Amino acid sequence: MLAEMMKYKELLYFLVHKEIRVKYRNSFFGFFWSLLEPLGLMVIYTVVFSYILGIDGRGGITIERYPLFILSGLIPWTFFNNAIRGGTRALSSNASLIKKVYFPREIFPTTILLSNLVNFFPAFGLVIAAALAVGHTIHWDMLFLLPFFILVQSAFTMACVLLVSILNVYYRDVEFISNLLLRAWMYLCPIIYPIQFVMQNDNELVRQLADLYLLNPMAVIISLYHSIFYGHNHVIGAGWILYTIAVTIVFFFISWGIFRRLNHRVGEVI
Repeated sequence: MLAEMMKYKELLYFLVHKEIRVKYRNSFFGFFWSLLEPLGLMVIYTVVFSYILGIDGRGGITIERYPLFILSGLIPWTFFNNAIRGGTRALSSNASLIKKVYFPREIFPTTILLSNLVNFFPAFGLVIAAALAVGHTIHWDMLFLLPFFILVQSAFTMACVLLVSILNVYYRDVEFISNLLLRAWMYLCPIIYPIQFVMQNDNELVRQLADLYLLNPMAVIISLYHSIFYGHNHVIGAGWILYTIAVTIVFFFISWGIFRRLNHRVGEVI
């Protein structure tokens, strides 16, 4: 797949540039929306879940600098969420181009992933800057793992984008179903609450189902990001990290296989 994509790297560059330019066209803040969106959500979630619902401090667990905690989880989730939402329309919105010229259809899902990655990298600079501004200790010794975390998340996200992009060509319900599932998926990840809320929950049933919670690769991935900014209390066991990597690899090849099998008729169906 990678070797074939490299033959069309100029086209890929053009499509990524076009995707970013069109996204922020006629907006006053332009590219800065990639930073303003997570900041705005951070403020909203802090007010609702900390001040109104009192999640911060519930069960005797205090989340140090709760807004920063939310921000460091929101940014990887925003990347994942926006990539999948854009990915559902990656092929269907380029019908005219697909019908005219042949090139690897994987270019369109890859364009969505890369254009969201462009927003992703500076957003993490925002987390580091915010942590330094409020005097929060960043675990610099773990910061070198950040590219690895991003790679794992990008591979998992790409697998999801490949799958939803091709299925949405044949079944337009996929876009609506994926939007609904993403809303539920967010609350099954430790974004607005730490993972200890699940592991140390007062409800025995929740504690018994904790391992099922970690079967969700995004829960593990977001916790890995937290481990950089919040230290050992948020570190996931090595077994769950290896599980997430294995699931990501298997899921990627399954999604790619489905994509390759179904994309031959895309021009006709679309």
